[in-house]
Amino acid sequence: MHLLRLDWTGKLVFLRNLTAITLLFGSVSAALDEASRKVLRFESDIQPIFEATCLVCHGENLQQNRLDLRTRESVLKGGEFGPAIVPGSAEESLLFEKVSSGAMPMGREKLSPLEIELIQRWIDAGALKEGEEAGSETLKALQVTERDVMVPILHVRCVVCHGRRKQEGGLDVRTRASLLKGGKSGPAIIPGKPDESLLIKRIVAEEMPPLEFQQAYAVRPVTSVELEKLRQWIAAGARTGPEEVLEVGSGPDPLVSEEDRQFWSFQPPKRPRVPQVRQKHLARTPIDAFLLEKLEAKGLSFSPEGDRLVLMRRAYFDLIGLPPEPKEIEAYLRDRRPDAYERMIERLLASPHYGERWARYWLEAAGYADSEGSSELDLIRPHAYRYRDYVIRSLNSDKPYDQFLVEQIAGDELFDYKSAKELTPEELDQLVATGFMRFAPDGTFDVTQNFIPRRLDVLADQVNIFSSTVMGLTMGCAQCHSHKYDPLPQRDYYRFTAIFRTAYDPYDWLIPNETSFGNGVDLPKRRLARVPEEERREAEAFNAPIQEEIKRLERSLEEKARPLREKLFAEKLAKLPQALRADVQKALDTPAEKRNATQKYLVEKFEASLKMETGELEERFADFKEEAETIKQAIEAAKKKLRPDPSIRALFDMGGEPTPTYVLRRGDYLNPGPLVQPGVPSALRDGLAPYKVIKPPWTTETSGRRLALARWLVQPNHPLTARVMVNRIWQHHFGTGLVATPGDFGHTGARPSHPELLDWLATEFVRQGWSPKGMHKLIMTSAAYRQSSRFDASRHGGDPDSVLLSRFPLRRLDADALRDSILKVAQRLDTAPVGPPDEVEVRPDGEVVSKCLGAGCRRSIYMLQRRSTPLTMLQAFDAPQLNPNCLKRAHSTVSSQALQLSNSNMVRNNARYFAGRVMDAVGGDVEKQIERVYLTALSRWPSVEEREKAGEEIRELTRHWLDQLEKDVPAGPKEAKAQWEALATFCHAILNSAEFIYVD
Repeated sequence: MHLLRLDWTGKLVFLRNLTAITLLFGSVSAALDEASRKVLRFESDIQPIFEATCLVCHGENLQQNRLDLRTRESVLKGGEFGPAIVPGSAEESLLFEKVSSGAMPMGREKLSPLEIELIQRWIDAGALKEGEEAGSETLKALQVTERDVMVPILHVRCVVCHGRRKQEGGLDVRTRASLLKGGKSGPAIIPGKPDESLLIKRIVAEEMPPLEFQQAYAVRPVTSVELEKLRQWIAAGARTGPEEVLEVGSGPDPLVSEEDRQFWSFQPPKRPRVPQVRQKHLARTPIDAFLLEKLEAKGLSFSPEGDRLVLMRRAYFDLIGLPPEPKEIEAYLRDRRPDAYERMIERLLASPHYGERWARYWLEAAGYADSEGSSELDLIRPHAYRYRDYVIRSLNSDKPYDQFLVEQIAGDELFDYKSAKELTPEELDQLVATGFMRFAPDGTFDVTQNFIPRRLDVLADQVNIFSSTVMGLTMGCAQCHSHKYDPLPQRDYYRFTAIFRTAYDPYDWLIPNETSFGNGVDLPKRRLARVPEEERREAEAFNAPIQEEIKRLERSLEEKARPLREKLFAEKLAKLPQALRADVQKALDTPAEKRNATQKYLVEKFEASLKMETGELEERFADFKEEAETIKQAIEAAKKKLRPDPSIRALFDMGGEPTPTYVLRRGDYLNPGPLVQPGVPSALRDGLAPYKVIKPPWTTETSGRRLALARWLVQPNHPLTARVMVNRIWQHHFGTGLVATPGDFGHTGARPSHPELLDWLATEFVRQGWSPKGMHKLIMTSAAYRQSSRFDASRHGGDPDSVLLSRFPLRRLDADALRDSILKVAQRLDTAPVGPPDEVEVRPDGEVVSKCLGAGCRRSIYMLQRRSTPLTMLQAFDAPQLNPNCLKRAHSTVSSQALQLSNSNMVRNNARYFAGRVMDAVGGDVEKQIERVYLTALSRWPSVEEREKAGEEIRELTRHWLDQLEKDVPAGPKEAKAQWEALATFCHAILNSAEFIYVD
């Protein structure tokens, strides 16, 4: 037992015995003096310390964070967070930082000052082992490997011009072998001779990367530190070094134990037996039996069935997001057949509005937006709407979920789209579907953001969207280190990203938008111009007259500028010596290739001083400036009218072999670790066919990696795919999923409230052919769904949060349904489907509203989903920001919501339209007006008391408006206007009521 220790804060802890302390200091001092005279070696001086204190966690049986401290080589190799030590610098060594701060060993007795001092001196002296001397070339060679120069230097700085798709001068710098092969100028490196190597010469001469490409391609010159590392590597023979590949086979996985795999969500769902319950008469479907089993255990049961109109309104909002029309209500109430409710569900599922309603949920999970985000510019994605329309069509056609997933993950790998002359509608849909992988915020169109870390962020966001939406896993937590709670090693995160590396290569990047800031360089873009020829011709025909107008305006501007430019040039020329003016003029007029030596000299000498700078004419001539501004504004306005070239926002393999994928220690792209191959989480293995890439034999050069992922995911017994989807369907019907955390089925997520029901639904989903509509019908025809939501104190005590579903949960309309319903009752809802999104505008008071046309406003799903300008109505009622996606909307209750409904021009104007609609239908009869308002907005008739109160209010409001109207208005129109204003005020109150906003 040491008498003097470092505590966890790094402070010295003294013992009470002063004599012991004195003796201790004497012995420590003597030991340190002896160590300072000795050359420390790993085997004799450091290994015994590690064996006594560290190997329990970093030895043969356990290697936390993949760190092994048994040998000097394994210490140099390090673990998940990189090398444990930096020979020659204890201060930069992670291991020394941990032991000197007391952070290691964890939960055990800390190292003594003597032990810490020995480790520090050993590292500072070069971290030697037996037989080595200070400055050993062997040790230096261990410090710089091919990986150390390839990934953080050459891949980052040079691959954009010398990589997979582009090889300037015939040079590929991605591997040691390709550097040795070189290009048109010969080998790029000569092992052992850095100063004779072309690679070093070009870098030193600042010719690589070329200055003109640095801004355009967002690359920076090689730093002095990186240059020295390249020199060291070449000088030491450009050694390849031992390349560690983290393979995952079918045998035991040291990073994921069999016990890890036993977690409930990592096991395939097993179809349970439908339980026998006492209240069989209440169980309309197996769903009810599973729910009743838990309710009966608490002495509870279902609530009574809801009123017919309550259930009708609930079903309408759940399936199409709109209230029923009065004529639909009356027709439903006349239908006295026993299966009238089931028939109504079938009608709603067949409605084209069904796809619009349920597409909203999927689009939020996918992170859909019509703008790039990630920048103040927030550029518009002109073709994103095609994916939105694909989702709506797929849901309306009840496309099986497994096919829906395969198309979105790998639609471009399902057929040879490059060779097809004309795509069928089905093939076009398959390409459009891959837009699912293109909705993470992406600002890399701007050179100020288009750097490797930002590209990796885009890929990370896309992996987060994918893993949370499809798999219910928080894989992003394993980007910088192994997941702290789930068996997701950092290795598996990078194996998973490697699946997408053939399309999202951070070192060979395609910018996301047609608009880019590449300093005049035409940067490669991530788009497919595979659209129907008819659409292309239509766009060309639409743009032709606009382009002609732009050319006319540009000619007009040039005509106005030409005489002024000549005048200004003459003034500048006049400032030159008279003897030179004619010669300079002639030299400038002579084509460059025909100039003689004297003329070339004159141009080089005087061209800059005679050059017309941008804006110089406008500064010199005030009248021209005013005219030029007007013409330029007209040109810009005309350009905004142009339709973009038709294309598809898709994901596709770029062909060729992508840059290798390495584990990035601490998520740092400058700190690469072991190499990994494409793969899926090792925790998901039981009962599944392994992930296996089979490259399609086509000319598209696609890799097959994403297609292999899609097929691995849609295996009928996959532990997550069906569970995650049926849980979200359940969530949107009942407000909360059987797993309350829809994007986290891991250890930190919620456990299923009814695990047997979840598994039964997952297996039933697969048995029904992965049919989403079949799952809706099964849930909505259950007794559980058809319950009343009324509060009952006797049930509340045993099920306070309605987790056991002893009553139906009361829910507020989400933002989209609320806005659309206001438009619907006002008869201002334009039901035109699909197509480009409708524009929004920002009013002077700051309210963001939709630009409605003559027919009204389209549904919220068709509004421009621009991240920087969300519709105020939607934002107030918790529409998500989508950074990067949303699987469950928040539901806040704040004063701004009431103020929005009360004061918004949009709500007030639609209340007036609502009143006009009612008067058109029933005339001036107040009793009939009240009845129609209730039936249209609340899907029920008013009670006797409500009729009386509403009548009193409307008559009082009418008298008020009669007093307010101008005296010179004729009596008849005056009375009609007063009645309309009174009814509009009443309608506005109904639109603000809790009953309109909530679904019973």
